[in-house]
Amino acid sequence: MDEKQSRASEAATSSPGSSLDRCLELLRPGTSDESKFIGLSLMSELLQIAQDTATMTRFFESMDFGFLDRMMQIDENTVPKDAGVDATTIRSIAIDIMACFATHWELLVRNEFKERVPTMLSLLSPGDETDDSAKILKIMIRISAYPQISMILTNPEYQSMILDYLLGSFEEKVLTMAPAIPSAIVGEAHNHAIMVCTRTFLIIQEGFKQNSKAVLQITGGFLPMVMNKISRPFSTLTEAHKPEILRLLTDSIAYLPAAYVQQHIKAHMVETRSWIKALKSGLIQLLSTRQAPKTRDDCFKLIGILLQRLGPEWLFPETSSDNLHQTVPAPKKKQSPGSLVSSMESLSLSESEINKKFAGLVVHLTCVEVRMLMDELANDLSSTAKPAAATLSEEDASQAKVRREEVLPLAYEILEVSIGYLVHVSESEESMDCGLFDATGLLKIQESLQATFTAILDYLRDLQSSKDAAPKTLASNMIYLASLRILSVWLMEDDSLHGQAASIVPTLEAVFEYW
Repeated sequence: MDEKQSRASEAATSSPGSSLDRCLELLRPGTSDESKFIGLSLMSELLQIAQDTATMTRFFESMDFGFLDRMMQIDENTVPKDAGVDATTIRSIAIDIMACFATHWELLVRNEFKERVPTMLSLLSPGDETDDSAKILKIMIRISAYPQISMILTNPEYQSMILDYLLGSFEEKVLTMAPAIPSAIVGEAHNHAIMVCTRTFLIIQEGFKQNSKAVLQITGGFLPMVMNKISRPFSTLTEAHKPEILRLLTDSIAYLPAAYVQQHIKAHMVETRSWIKALKSGLIQLLSTRQAPKTRDDCFKLIGILLQRLGPEWLFPETSSDNLHQTVPAPKKKQSPGSLVSSMESLSLSESEINKKFAGLVVHLTCVEVRMLMDELANDLSSTAKPAAATLSEEDASQAKVRREEVLPLAYEILEVSIGYLVHVSESEESMDCGLFDATGLLKIQESLQATFTAILDYLRDLQSSKDAAPKTLASNMIYLASLRILSVWLMEDDSLHGQAASIVPTLEAVFEYW
């Protein structure tokens, strides 16, 4: 046994206090890498016994962080000959030590710790056969919990590495190609990555409330990078995990303030057009094919959330003046939905064609969705039958609640914007000539809206004649009030339902007394 191994053995069998002193001596700057490695190994063992703040602070202040960096990035060729362990174990030891430091916020916020973040993130790998990726992402979760340091997660480079891992782990989570990787470890790390990503958007939201100017400056390149990186696989025809990516987008973007998004759009017009086109392409693919109810609802939620943040232009962008000078393409043979999606994938559809397809599809399916919801709500009004929602499973009942409390309000916003678009086009000769739709397309939209508002009016009449028709009750019924509002927007622009709508006025006057 050589001198270094003797010192390690002696330190391991000594009292905790003397072991700590000997370990710190091995780690002090100026000692050889071999000594520091022994100290690092001993430190990992000691930290299993004592992780109090005083002990951790002594370790932290004695640590040669440059050496720790090298240990996290070590490969087999640079492992000390007498180490007795491989590079994977050494990296795991170094990560374990960083994880221990992360349990103390006083150390977590120090520069020495923050400077190790890019090194740790560079080690993330969807094919990681250890639990190192999960440990690193747990550290990132702890970082996200402290305002003193959390904003570093908005660094585009850092977030890019997290997203690369996250998007890659969608596949690893279900593959059996690497049986050596326990599925529980991959799943845990994957879920941690989702949490870090969504929390980063929440961090921006909270920071924007306190100092919008500073947050815009700090996160200048964040949104373009994130949206382009996520939207790229989302628009890919062969992407099998589009529903999961959709959910990530929906959960994350919901945190971003509209003012924040608008500022980024102004500063990054080219990047914004790119990710908007990719998102629309992916949404068209999902909306054009049979999907699980939750995925369908997530599509409407994402469309509505982006409508709130991007404005009506998200759904109805006017054709740019440049397009007026383009040669009109020859009529194409009518395509099936499958071939249409394939053509989008090969980029044979122009941006204006995608915009037209997207707007028409969204309006049509929103109208269908609202009519279905009106039917469901009307069925629940029956006094002789048990409400349909009461007979559903817990999962289905939860989804039904989401549809009524989240999807329906967003669908009403889409309807309102659609009405505004029709009014705008009818009042603008230029929009009529070079807008998204020709006269036939506009007529189809109007007919879809007409049928939808007839269904809304029918539901309101049924509700007012039901057992729950007491004016006081109706005055606190959010669906009733929201339906009245959107119907009034339509009636202001179209008089075809005025006669039928007159029947709801007497009850409505009684409801007004409780406002």
